[in-house]
Amino acid sequence: RRREDHRTARQALSAHRPVPMKAFERVVRGLAQLGVALAAIATIASMLMIGYSVFMRYLLNQPTVWIDEAVGYLLVASVMLAAADALLEGEHISVDVLTSRLGARGRRRTLLAGFVAAAITAALLVFEGADMVAFSRMVDLKSNGYLAVPMWIPQAVVPLGAAVMGAAAIVAFAAAWRDRSDGPVRGHAQPLSARGVD
Repeated sequence: RRREDHRTARQALSAHRPVPMKAFERVVRGLAQLGVALAAIATIASMLMIGYSVFMRYLLNQPTVWIDEAVGYLLVASVMLAAADALLEGEHISVDVLTSRLGARGRRRTLLAGFVAAAITAALLVFEGADMVAFSRMVDLKSNGYLAVPMWIPQAVVPLGAAVMGAAAIVAFAAAWRDRSDGPVRGHAQPLSARGVD
């Protein structure tokens, strides 16, 4: 019964979306899911490399000096690539000490303001990140570690991940705006899949 109600609610919300917005949401959702899949791979790779490093250092007394650097790059990549999916699923950290005391209208306005702030932050990361990547490529900047990685490669995940997160913020804002008259707001933690974004 709940599954049928959920499907009906999604269809009702979907009916009010213009076709271009539906397509945009699907593309953003697909990119977000791809990003979180790549982030998961990066996290697993980091775990395996750290395990290998511990094994080599403490059992064979042959420390691997490049792993810390590589894991650092993968950590940044996992955070940036997963940011959009976390936003769409309502998994970003939020503090509801004040918003829980607000009425439905106040909570909705706070939710919308949060999505606007996320979009602005993403835009700044895209702009500054792209500038950073361009500079690193221009001067052929390489890391000081043992890998000597061209720095524009790990840096590129910052503007890329931020661009998808910014698009996700737009989708989230549109979804929250659409259902503004559908009853009380349950807060930022409600995933957009429950609002018809799939």
